[in-house]
Parts: sequence; structure tokens; C-alpha cells
Amino acid sequence: MKKIKTIVICVFIAIIILFIITLFEFILLRLLGLQYESFGSLIIFFLIYLFLTPFFSLITDAIPKALKTIEVIPSSKGWLSFLLDIGVAYISITMIDYFMETIIISWEGTLFFSLISGFIGWKLKETNDEPPMINSYEFQQIEKKIKLKKQD
Repeated sequence: MKKIKTIVICVFIAIIILFIITLFEFILLRLLGLQYESFGSLIIFFLIYLFLTPFFSLITDAIPKALKTIEVIPSSKGWLSFLLDIGVAYISITMIDYFMETIIISWEGTLFFSLISGFIGWKLKETNDEPPMINSYEFQQIEKKIKLKKQD
């Protein structure tokens, strides 16, 4: 019974957080010229956006970390991460806008929202740890753990 209660509380908290994020995004996009035919289409727009962007973000968050690990870029938190966050938001909103005829948003509004979204993501990533360099002691320890698990 305690497990079910804990799960229900966690789901409820997650729904509240998603609602607050959606409300913030709605207000921002409305100021930037979002037009919609019905409230239902607006909810569908945000649900698609909330479920589409995490999949893109998995890829775009991994790219700077991988490039940092192989010493191509000096930091995984720099301009590349910022530009990729902007790109994810812009492409996501543009794709949803293209396929949903009941939602209209200008490219300027999409770009401005993407800049704000990218800036927020960039600031949130400042506290993340940098990945280990490929030649570092920490990386070698990780490799050893992986090899040991493969042998088992």
C-alpha cells in the first residue's frame, strides 16, 4: 500500500511540474504570436512538444559530452550545447506547427522562444559535471569496470 501511495504522489508531483512548465511555455508562446483554433489543439500541441523534445535532447546532450571526452572541444557546456538546445526547440516547434493545421506560430516567435529555451537549458547545464577525458585516470577506471562486467 505504501508503494502505491508513493507512486501516486510522485505521479501527481510530476503532473504539477509539467503543468507549470506548460503554463509558462503557453504564456511565452502566446506573447510571441501563437494562434490556435481550440483549447484541445493547444493541449495536444504542448503534449507533443513535451514528449518530443526529451528524445531530441538525449542526442543533443550527448554530442557535446562525447566531443569533450575525445578532446575535440574544451567544455561540454559551451556554445555548442547552447546552439543544439536552440536547434532542438526550433525544430520541435516548427515540426509540430507544420503538421498541426490548428496551430500557427510565426518563425520569429519560434526563434525567440528557442533562444529563451536554449538560454535556460544552458544555464541549467552549468552545474553539471564535465565528462572524463579519454586519457584520464577516471576514464581508465570506467573502462576497467566495463571489462570486468563483460567477463562475468
